[in-house]
Amino acid sequence: MPSPTPPRVRLALSVAAALASGQLHAKEFQLDNPDLNIRWDNTVRYNLGVRAEGREHALANNATYDESDSKFKRGDVVTNRVDLMSEFELAYKQYQGFRVSGAGWYDQAYADTDVETNTGNVYYSGVGAGASTSSYDNGHYSGFTRRYHRGLSGELLDAFAFTRFDVGDVPVSLRAGRHTVYWGNGLLIAGHAISYSQAPLDGRKAVSNPGTETREIFLPLTQLSAQAQVTDRLSLAAQYFLEWDNTRAPEGGTYLASADVALEGPDRLPVYTGVTRPIGDPLRPHNRGNWGVMGTYSLDFLHSDIGLYYREYDDYNPWGLQVGADSARYVYARNTQLYGLSWSVGPMLGGGSLGADLSYRKNAALVSSNISTVDDQGARGDTVHLVVNGLWLLPQTKFFDTGNFIAELAYSHLQRVTKHAELFKGEGYAGCPAGQDKAWGCATRNYVGVAFSFAPQWLGVFPGWNISAPMSLDYGLSGNAANGGGNEGKYSYKVGIKGTFDERYEVTLAYIGYGSQRKYDDVPGIGKTVVGGNGDIGLSDRNWLSLTLSTAF
Repeated sequence: MPSPTPPRVRLALSVAAALASGQLHAKEFQLDNPDLNIRWDNTVRYNLGVRAEGREHALANNATYDESDSKFKRGDVVTNRVDLMSEFELAYKQYQGFRVSGAGWYDQAYADTDVETNTGNVYYSGVGAGASTSSYDNGHYSGFTRRYHRGLSGELLDAFAFTRFDVGDVPVSLRAGRHTVYWGNGLLIAGHAISYSQAPLDGRKAVSNPGTETREIFLPLTQLSAQAQVTDRLSLAAQYFLEWDNTRAPEGGTYLASADVALEGPDRLPVYTGVTRPIGDPLRPHNRGNWGVMGTYSLDFLHSDIGLYYREYDDYNPWGLQVGADSARYVYARNTQLYGLSWSVGPMLGGGSLGADLSYRKNAALVSSNISTVDDQGARGDTVHLVVNGLWLLPQTKFFDTGNFIAELAYSHLQRVTKHAELFKGEGYAGCPAGQDKAWGCATRNYVGVAFSFAPQWLGVFPGWNISAPMSLDYGLSGNAANGGGNEGKYSYKVGIKGTFDERYEVTLAYIGYGSQRKYDDVPGIGKTVVGGNGDIGLSDRNWLSLTLSTAF
C-alpha cells in the first residue's frame, strides 16, 4: 500500500533492490479495467543444511542441552526443507484493496520424530545422574514441534485491507487485518530498538540466518494502523492490536534450540533422573491492549528526520519458566511503557545514512531466576536503550562493483529495579546465586553489543549471473543486558557466497556459526561437563553449512 516513506527507509529499500533476487518478480494480470491491478508472487525455497562441527561431549553431558545436541552428529543433514511463500494483492486505483500471503513447508530431516538424549548425562543440581529423561512425552516430538519443524504444514501470514483518502488536505492511509508495522531506525539488534516487541519475531529464521534485518523477521498480527501526512514535514501514525502471539524459537530437541525445554514444543520439564514436571499452557496476555502512537518531522538540518514515540505493550518474549511444586509454564510480562526518540540522516554524500534510537522502558521485564507463584510476576525495572547505526550503498571499487554495509551498536542501562528484586538475576541480587557473576549469565547494569552486515556484489560475472558475498557478525562486547537482549562474549556469524541468475534464480552457500562462554567442571561418574556459562550456551557447538536454492514464479 503506497504511503509516505521517510528518506532513510527509501535508502534501505534501494539497498535491498540493488541486491534483490527473484522475489522482486511478480505475476501481474492484465485486466480490462485499468484501475484494477492484481499481483501474485510465489517463491519456492529449498534449504539443505549439514552439521559441520562435532558434538562437544561436555555440553551433551548437561541435560539442559543434550537433546538438541544429540539429534545430529557431524556430517548429518540437519535440515532438508522446502518452503513455499505465496503473496496476492488486489488494488483499485493503487490506494484501495487487500493483500493476503501464506507459507507452507516440509523438512525431511525431521521425518524421524524420536527425541535423542545423551545417556549418562547429569542434571547439574547435585541430584541424580544416569539415564536421561526426555522433555517430550514418550520420547517423541509433540504435535507442535512436528508441525513447525517437519510439516507438511502451513500458515496464513498477511491478510489485510488497505485504503487511502484525504481529510481536507491531509492524506490518510489505513490498514485493517494481519500485518506488521515497524517504527524507528533499528536494523540488526532487535532487543534494544524502538521497535522492540512491536511484533513477535520469527526466532527460527533469525537463528538460522544471522544478519537478517529485524523487519524481515517480524510476524504479522491482527491490528488497525493509520498514517497521516499532516504537512510536507510532519507525519503522524498509530496502531492498535486485536491479537497477541509469542515470539517463536527453535523448539527443544531440534538442532538450533538453545535449550531442551524451549519454547512451546516440549511437554515436560526434567527435574532429575526419572522425575519430570508437566509444562502447562503459558500464561499469555490478552489479545487486545497493545497500542502506540508516533510522529516524525523532517528538518532542513542535514536533511534529517526526528521522531517521537509512545507505546504500551505486553511482551512477546517470555520471562522464562515459572516452576511450581508440580508443574511449569512460560509467563509473559504485561503493561510495559516505552518512550522513544529517533533521529536519522540520509541519504548523504557517499551513499549512506545514519540513524539513532533512544528509548526508555518503564515497568519492563528483567531477567529473572524464577517467576513468583504468588502474583505470576518476575523482576521488573526501568531501562534505557540506545541504538546507533549506519547503512551504506557501496560505490564501485577495484574489489567489487557495488554492495551494502550496515554497522550497528547497541547500549542498554538498568536504571532501577522496581519489583521482585529478589528474583532479578543480576550481579549483587539474590537471583544471581552466590559466587556467580556475569560469566555465569547474571545481568549487569550496562551492556554494549555490535552487529555488522557486509555484502559486496559483482555484476555480470558470467552471462546472466550476479555474484555477492553476504557476511555478518553479531557480538556482545561488554556486560549482560538486564532485559536479556545480549551477553558478553556471545556471537553469531555467517560467511557466504550467493549467485543470482536472470534476477530470478538464487543459489547461496553459507557457513554459519555460534559461540558463548561456558563453565566446566568434572562431575563424579560423568566426567567433564558444561555446568553453566553466559549466552546461548546450547548453540556453542552447532556450526553448520547451508545450501539454499530459490526461485520466483
